[in-house]
Amino acid sequence: MKASAVLFADETRAPVLDPGRGRTKEGWLWALARDPRPWGGADPPAVAYRYAPGRGAEHAEVHLDGFKGILQVDGYAAYRRLAGPTLAFCWSHARRKFYEIAEAGHAPVAEEALRRIAALYAVEAEIRGSDPQTRHAERQARSRPLVEDLRPWLEAQLSRLSGKSRLAEAIRYTLKLWDGLSRFLDDGRIELDTNTVERAIRPIALNRKNALFAGSDGGGEHWAVIASLVETCKLNDLNPHTYLTDVLERLVAGHQQSRIDDLMPWAYRANADV
Repeated sequence: MKASAVLFADETRAPVLDPGRGRTKEGWLWALARDPRPWGGADPPAVAYRYAPGRGAEHAEVHLDGFKGILQVDGYAAYRRLAGPTLAFCWSHARRKFYEIAEAGHAPVAEEALRRIAALYAVEAEIRGSDPQTRHAERQARSRPLVEDLRPWLEAQLSRLSGKSRLAEAIRYTLKLWDGLSRFLDDGRIELDTNTVERAIRPIALNRKNALFAGSDGGGEHWAVIASLVETCKLNDLNPHTYLTDVLERLVAGHQQSRIDDLMPWAYRANADV
């Protein structure tokens, strides 16, 4: 995964049992995902989870040690401490803050911000699946003027608002991450948001109450391994139960260690009859 050109990262709570104390404690599953299909990359889609007992920057540094590519993330400060990757931030997270304000009632500034962000997504919908060069050219011609108009407009709105308002907070959040939010304009491999990893981590969040079989930190590590296989199967259009059953049977039957890569989810279909 760390040899990939672009990775997405996110993290979610993963409670585990705390042996001897009769209760649970808070662990975290960190997800690293890749999916180059929107820009025609050759690497297969995959997601790898890593368990950690915390959410601090030290864990991000361990999980991403050696990665020098583009890292797409939300605005969590731990990622901003990383020295290796080039960070690209998520327009979906910025949009969400304006959406919550607009949903609560009449909010013309938030609604206008949503309209302007939607125009960026409209361009992306048209160029999805194109090669990086085409995506870059279209973004330069169509998206860059939208982005360049948006920043001074946000700054002008901010100057008129109470600094303690939710709208001011949403604008400050967007402006604080501006360089990373704008990075997609200059690289056709970058996505507009982190939805790739958001989709991968959602099943973990939905299932966390049912996953308390993780009886310790070690159990959390095992949970991460199984989750990696299951969610990577889904990304490669495989039924996880069918895949895992067949792979375990092959291993028991003596599948050659030298050909273990044939059993990876992205290679499995091509080698299913071998």
